[in-house]
Amino acid sequence: MWLAQASQYRCWYCEAKSDRAPFDVDHFRPKLGVTVDGAVLLGHDGYYWLAYEWWNFRLSCQRCNRPEKDSSGVLHGKANEFPVRDEAHRCALPAAVLAAEEPMLLDPCVQADCELLAHGIDGEVKPLASEGTWDNQRARYTIDRLGLNWNTPETKKNSWRLLDDLIRLAGHQPAVVAHLQEHLSTDHEYSSFFRSAIGTHRDKAWVEALL
Repeated sequence: MWLAQASQYRCWYCEAKSDRAPFDVDHFRPKLGVTVDGAVLLGHDGYYWLAYEWWNFRLSCQRCNRPEKDSSGVLHGKANEFPVRDEAHRCALPAAVLAAEEPMLLDPCVQADCELLAHGIDGEVKPLASEGTWDNQRARYTIDRLGLNWNTPETKKNSWRLLDDLIRLAGHQPAVVAHLQEHLSTDHEYSSFFRSAIGTHRDKAWVEALL
């Protein structure tokens, strides 16, 4: 599948490999109807005219895409959720201008959107923009809706502990450099997290050179 090849077989939203769950082809703008905070948006039939537009496709793991409740009963999963900043600007017809919508969900195909997420060494994804801003609201919504901090933070943190020990205790050794390069590669699961975590050692010239 060309979508999988484009992302090195990782979910476009959370960067998980396919062993987390089989991939779905998500329509960024839902094709069969829209929900906002779980409620069906009445009078909107979905972005049906985009159903076969390749640029509306996003490769997604099932956990990011399909509705599922966590242990506390919170519902995650994109499904047909697609809130926008101002409903007055929502497109409902093919002739409408999509650029006016301002989606709340961050788009993994938009670099500026990706840069609104920060990755902590605790394994959690966090909003980068200041509290109270639209960018912060979008990032927080995306993190919560897609469940980006559900289950995976501990896995990422444990992997980072090993790399951290290698950097601090082994230092600039060929095997260590190769191991870090593997985790920094764009085909590695959660490479954005590892780039951020490894960056905490950028005071070391050899680490800075890898970044």
